[in-house]
Amino acid sequence: MGLEEMSGTQTAKRISERISLVAENAVSVVRLRSELLLEFARQGHRVLCVTGPATGRDVRHLRELGAQHRSVAFDAPGLRLITDWRVVTSLAEVFDDWQPNIVMGFGPRALTCAAIAAKRANVRRVVSFVTGLQPNGRLPCGERRFMHAMKSSDAAVFHNDEDRRTLQARELLPLDVAYGVVPGAGVDIRRIEPQALPPTENGVVYLMLSRLERQRGVLDYALAARSLKDRAPASRFLLAGPESTRSDAISVAAVLKASDGVIEYLGDLADVRPALAGCHVFVYPSHAEGMPRAVLEALAAGRPVITTDTPGCRETIDERVSGCLVAARDPVALARAMESFVQHADLIPAMARAARLKAERRFDAVAVNRKIIEMIGL
Repeated sequence: MGLEEMSGTQTAKRISERISLVAENAVSVVRLRSELLLEFARQGHRVLCVTGPATGRDVRHLRELGAQHRSVAFDAPGLRLITDWRVVTSLAEVFDDWQPNIVMGFGPRALTCAAIAAKRANVRRVVSFVTGLQPNGRLPCGERRFMHAMKSSDAAVFHNDEDRRTLQARELLPLDVAYGVVPGAGVDIRRIEPQALPPTENGVVYLMLSRLERQRGVLDYALAARSLKDRAPASRFLLAGPESTRSDAISVAAVLKASDGVIEYLGDLADVRPALAGCHVFVYPSHAEGMPRAVLEALAAGRPVITTDTPGCRETIDERVSGCLVAARDPVALARAMESFVQHADLIPAMARAARLKAERRFDAVAVNRKIIEMIGL
């Protein structure tokens, strides 16, 4: 077969692929993978998203992005081992019925169940997205099952290189599994444009966008805000994001109490751009993250970022150029970093410009998705 004929065959093959994305919740797919789903649709691929039970709004969003949806009971009660094998069985039944050529699993638990089910269903290619590792690489699904899943995978995608090194050091990344590192899901720098900074004369405004979970550092932000308010009474501290059903969820009432009423809760925002436009500094003190999308959005909007010196977070900013790093779980250090922006508010415009340049140079979703598509084998 000549090169021209091979090229034509490959082009036709790309058009006809059937791709299944597996994640524990539909919200994360809609929020983090919209650009990727749109690119799949643009290339003519058919896509099925398999998640836990989803709201009608999320299902409509997925359809608007060109994807079908089915649900499995990731959160069913019972022992985790038994529940996971039920999820594997359910996923295998979905794959047998829908016949995907490619399966992509996102997050340790979802990728574990998806990879094992995909091999059971004889799916041609399995790509596992290793995101959301706990501090020190702890796995919520157990090492033996995770290793089984990685052996069932053809490729692994990491959102930061430290997670990759952690798994290799623990011999949890098989030598024959191809891998690559991409900066999270990237950010649509055309949709989120740089925003003019509000004046600082009336005080510095801080913003955190996150699900209300302790691991995201929400409580650390509340405590730091309470501490700083005494020294910078004109400052404002904004928080937006949905409540969570995870075991480390924290209620809005608990956040407000911890901050002594200093936090202004904006709710779960459908569009984060107005909130980003209204702040000077973005705060994201996560304890562990693959690559936080909220931080990338803040950078794209041209906002300096305070985040933690942890894998996935530390890669997002250049120290004292586009933001600053603090230790995780340290509200005192976080308050000091936040206060430095009050003391040196004149530096915020230059850091804002550097933040936008960082987003353009490193985190453009077009470039990120191009690499993902290459790793998937399309």
